[in-house]
Amino acid sequence: MRDDNVGFIKRLLVALPVILSVVAIVLSVITLVGVVDINHRLKSVSLNSYVEQTVVSNNYIVGRSGGNAGNVVTFGSSAEALQAAAEENAIRVYLTFDDGPSSNTGEILDILKRHNVHATFFVNGPASENPGLRPLYKRIVDEGNAIGMHSYSHKYTELYASREAFETDLDKIHSLIYNETGVDTKLYRFPGGSGNTVSRQPMSDFADILHERGYEYYDWNIYPGDRTGKSYPKDAIISGVLENINEYRSAIILLHDSDNHDSTVDALPEIVEGLLARDVRFCVIDENTPVIQQVAY
Repeated sequence: MRDDNVGFIKRLLVALPVILSVVAIVLSVITLVGVVDINHRLKSVSLNSYVEQTVVSNNYIVGRSGGNAGNVVTFGSSAEALQAAAEENAIRVYLTFDDGPSSNTGEILDILKRHNVHATFFVNGPASENPGLRPLYKRIVDEGNAIGMHSYSHKYTELYASREAFETDLDKIHSLIYNETGVDTKLYRFPGGSGNTVSRQPMSDFADILHERGYEYYDWNIYPGDRTGKSYPKDAIISGVLENINEYRSAIILLHDSDNHDSTVDALPEIVEGLLARDVRFCVIDENTPVIQQVAY
């Protein structure tokens, strides 16, 4: 081996530890910078994910730029986003009343107005044939409540006899509501609910009719059992609502508004006051409401 080659190898061996040390330092710096950047991004993603998951689960979308449109909520700083998310995290409560208007509707409306809350009324048609009750359709709407269809007749054997019978009834209740209130309602609740076993026709046929017309049907996820009428204890209605409200982020409560539901009227002030004490958010059903259905067709 030539002397100059031997000398080069010796010099390389002497310099090798220094070279390796420099390489190690450079790699450490690169790694540290990468870790800092990753941690920064993880914190950002964690915050944004928290806000998005919280708000989206309440049927809202977080938008970080642009204006508000529909159900889009725009937040500014992270602190504002967290505060807004906390506010949006409140349980949404939808009080709903089926089968009216009736002799009890006026008192129900008085109670709601006194507590400055609103509800959704799924109405039938027979009250329109009573001059004393007919004005209640309009009063429901004029006082800020939502109104929806619950069939005109509420007679299961007629209503669910065929597609044609259902459509005839649907046209009748929709026209009644529009003529009395000016509201072109898109809300429907099936008598007996979408999962009823009374209909001899497939309920999917009737759901198709609703969807073809741009309507949507809503069931419920809290029912305190007041359908049995005035014989059902007031305290059972109250506890049936308040003891189950925390199970849901969006709670659609089914109550009844007919002549024999005095106990429901008696229970309503304590239900509303109990819910207000829990800092819930009272809402009326509209196109942004989470769709709660026994059966989705």
